[in-house]
Amino acid sequence: MKMAKQVVLLLSAVVLAAGMLILSSCGKPSLRGTVIVIGNWSDDYDVTKFVPRNDAEEKILEWRTKIQKDYGFTMRERNIASWNEMPQISATSIMTGSPAATVFVLQGDWAMSLIGQNLAYPISDSKLFDLRNPEPVEKDVAPPEWNKSTMDAFTFGGKTYSFSVGVNMLNAQVIFYNKRLFKEAGLDPELPYNMQRDGTWTWDNFLAVCKQLTRDVNNDGITDTYALPRDLSTDILDAILSSNGAAYVSKDPETNRFVNATSKPEFMEALQFAIRLNAEGVMKARPDGTNWDWYKAEFADGQVAMRIDESYVWNELRSMKDDWGVVMFPKGPRSDTYRVFTRENVLVIPATFKPSQVDQILWALSLWYTPVTNEWKDGWYSTFRDPRAVDETLAIIRNADLHMPKNHIFIPGLQRGHIAWEMWHHDGDPQQLIEKVEQDWDTKIADVNNRFF
Repeated sequence: MKMAKQVVLLLSAVVLAAGMLILSSCGKPSLRGTVIVIGNWSDDYDVTKFVPRNDAEEKILEWRTKIQKDYGFTMRERNIASWNEMPQISATSIMTGSPAATVFVLQGDWAMSLIGQNLAYPISDSKLFDLRNPEPVEKDVAPPEWNKSTMDAFTFGGKTYSFSVGVNMLNAQVIFYNKRLFKEAGLDPELPYNMQRDGTWTWDNFLAVCKQLTRDVNNDGITDTYALPRDLSTDILDAILSSNGAAYVSKDPETNRFVNATSKPEFMEALQFAIRLNAEGVMKARPDGTNWDWYKAEFADGQVAMRIDESYVWNELRSMKDDWGVVMFPKGPRSDTYRVFTRENVLVIPATFKPSQVDQILWALSLWYTPVTNEWKDGWYSTFRDPRAVDETLAIIRNADLHMPKNHIFIPGLQRGHIAWEMWHHDGDPQQLIEKVEQDWDTKIADVNNRFF
């Protein structure tokens, strides 16, 4: 809270508080003397203190130093709260009329809460900036890469309230695999990469690989090594659903309203495949007496061959003894490409700012987030054990067209775990799992639609 108060004091002294729009010679609002804080719960970034780690970061630093000097403004990314505090600080500070940041970085559900309380400014109201059709900020530079999927997800009643830049590389659903266990099972350690590259990384081929990886090593009738742990069930089902183009909640393309998507064929196919993986005996059940996160050590210690999780997990595997690779989840029968759920962190401008101030903020953000290098790979190679993770898998993740938003996080109280937690133990028709939650989900979705549309 101390940091948040400091930011409030800082903002009270900046030009933004004046609320007067002055146009520069380029037809954009003047930024002279303006101080803008991008508030988050994780990092600090100040051009006067940041030390670049590679050529790409060096070029970004040079650009951001240049634009602040040329346009006369100051911009900082600042950790203003912990993850737990962020929802409250963002909401309460806006309510008091003294936002703890000029722009907030928020999780999608937190942003939805602000929108529902009329605390987020509709950026689509700007007459000077159309983020769906961005223009280069200067000659010979590319326009900012605003994420259109994010803007689509946060458009209600014809107004867009949240936005993001580029693609979040840390929250994609992927498969990590142990190369040693592949080799010991008689499989080429490069097989997942090769199949992903060749387009043969499909559900059926994945299941065949899982069966070969599940082994009784000493022939005592007891399985010693499994293909997968049977946790975390929500992440596993998420990966399977998205790979088939399915979702818990979708949006009607005509009305943009939320829709319960569990009745669609692609959802049922995905649920059936998840249940089949368990029935085929390739998944290790949680041992008695273990903690909820038991599956993490199972993979890190080489007890299971693969782990399905969000991509940020690669940071947990730096000290893993065995070599490992990372690939997308295989394609489902209704998808001709690799699809993936992501949960983008989004930017929200407080509703307390005036239209002229918002134009200044959007202009500053456009300058700040202008891409100045194509050398995106340089900073990633040190994260992985092999270059194919970057050259092939991350290259797929960077394709925003393959991403599917997690619309279910926008529905308060909707627990996808009510399906995922029960699917391993369900003996009847999988449709029954959907029917158990259908009425409750429909009610919750209708409530959100009634409030936002």
